[in-house]
Amino acid sequence: MTFLDRNSKMKFDPLGKSPIPLPALLLSKFIMLCSWLFFIVRMKRPGLMLYTSDFTDTLGVMLFVAGLICLLVSLFQLGHAASVGLPRIKTELRTSGFYTWTRNPVYLGAFSMCAGSCLYAMHFLNFLLFAVTFAFHHRIVLKEEAFLAKTFGHAWEEYRARVPRYFGWVRKQSNLSL
Repeated sequence: MTFLDRNSKMKFDPLGKSPIPLPALLLSKFIMLCSWLFFIVRMKRPGLMLYTSDFTDTLGVMLFVAGLICLLVSLFQLGHAASVGLPRIKTELRTSGFYTWTRNPVYLGAFSMCAGSCLYAMHFLNFLLFAVTFAFHHRIVLKEEAFLAKTFGHAWEEYRARVPRYFGWVRKQSNLSL
């Protein structure tokens, strides 16, 4: 399914090619959503949580909101290249905006939302949902990086050498991929 972007007349493909088996991709998105929804569970059933404090509540809400902003701004910065999965249309390598500081601001935002949810709604199931979310999505990131290396070649390698995958410092990359 493709759409025309009114401004650039370029096609927009919100449902790209899945980098992992489609059932696993759909399951990963559902699990991530369940972690985010623990915010509502906490509001409706605070007694189910393992621990609560003003500090963890405040930090959790701040991480969740910061992650949501990061996710939304990053999707906006992707423009017509934003898709669930690998884009099937011609795109450009994004290296500005949030992409200056992290190669994966959408995932960093999503992970921050999960971490915020875990701090706000401390429950064993929520911690498990976040761990599974990270495991699935890190695998997706690795597949997307292979796609970017194939698609953008030297430009990708230069970008990868100077910008961290998620946050922090760039480690010297080996030529071996996991």
